[in-house]
Amino acid sequence: MDWPGFELRCHEDGRLAFYWHRYSVIESNVRHCSQVRLLPQGSDGLSQWVFHLRFPEGPTPGLLVVRVDVPADRQEEAADYTDVLRRHFGIPEQVDDAEDESELRRVPLNTPHWVAAPVSADSEELFAAVMARVEGDAG
Repeated sequence: MDWPGFELRCHEDGRLAFYWHRYSVIESNVRHCSQVRLLPQGSDGLSQWVFHLRFPEGPTPGLLVVRVDVPADRQEEAADYTDVLRRHFGIPEQVDDAEDESELRRVPLNTPHWVAAPVSADSEELFAAVMARVEGDAG
């Protein structure tokens, strides 16, 4: 799959590679892909491919969500590729709720697990406001 500025490849050895030419490359093994969805077109004419890459093994489990904007003229091709990935590798469209019940938690600042530079007071305030809204959302 490729279009100007982006390419998605699933290699014979199982590597799933996302290439944003001139910007970034993300590679994983397709066995780590726990979910793939093609979201409907928005008002901008784009749809969005959403890949969940889970890494449960090892001392630092994680989840990487990769979102790719799909141009309107590539929708059908992306839908076909999504079906091939699902069938060939057994990737579900949705993960069972029981599997995805991990609560949203923030890594505390100044701990060994913090990977980014210290955040500003404004960022801390924004995070607190967002978490308060999430916790208060009943639906």
